[in-house]
Amino acid sequence: MTDATLPELDPNNPTPLYHQIYLHYRHRILSGVLKNGERLPSEEDIATAFSVSRITAKRAMNELAEEGLVTRNRGRGTTVSYVAPERPRGDGFSGLLENLVNIAATTTVDVLTLTYAAAPSPVAELLELPVGALVQRAERRRSRDGEPFSYITSYLPEAIGRNFGEGELAAHPILQLIEQSGHEISSALQTISAEPADPIVAQALKLPPGAPLLKISRLVRDADGKPIQFIEVLYRPDMYQLEMSLSRGEDDDGRKVWSSSR
Repeated sequence: MTDATLPELDPNNPTPLYHQIYLHYRHRILSGVLKNGERLPSEEDIATAFSVSRITAKRAMNELAEEGLVTRNRGRGTTVSYVAPERPRGDGFSGLLENLVNIAATTTVDVLTLTYAAAPSPVAELLELPVGALVQRAERRRSRDGEPFSYITSYLPEAIGRNFGEGELAAHPILQLIEQSGHEISSALQTISAEPADPIVAQALKLPPGAPLLKISRLVRDADGKPIQFIEVLYRPDMYQLEMSLSRGEDDDGRKVWSSSR
């Protein structure tokens, strides 16, 4: 372990120092950087590297052990015992939306916040709403087998959002609720990017702040072409991956290029 791999602990963060260390190693284990059978540094080495007490280092390692991510053996140290399950895979960009719908059927949702407020300027522009128009803003966390999977922020025009509340959002896919309120969904524009987890999202997804996340942004339109929802979903990359089949061929100008097989 070198200094370059270590995050800087924040003593002003309400998250205790031992838990910040735990989150660092937890993320490295779940993301596959530290693999099954690999030995972690000793408590003394961890304490020195992070400039904390050995008790703090020990508590971080014990928390990993309680979660079943490592095995602690007296005299032999701490080794990774986590075996990564197969991650859900999106079948290319064209199949990604369908894959996310399937994910919704195998996970549970916690509604973290549900408010009505003036739409942020970029959101108002996307939804073609006047400045200051109220929107329903919902923040949800999706989990699989109790493990946080994604952080979802959605915006709906007030007239649509008032048709359902927290209970419905926790029990049903939001697209289903929109259609049940009388709005037929016809199309969507979706973009894929990445961004680091801010402290709030990091805490919700049990990640260290700054951990990389897959970001899906989607603008949904009804049958008349009117935008009715803007949603951003942040996915833990250790629990989701995008797989695409490519083929090598020639374009219209006879140049060799890669293209999706779908």
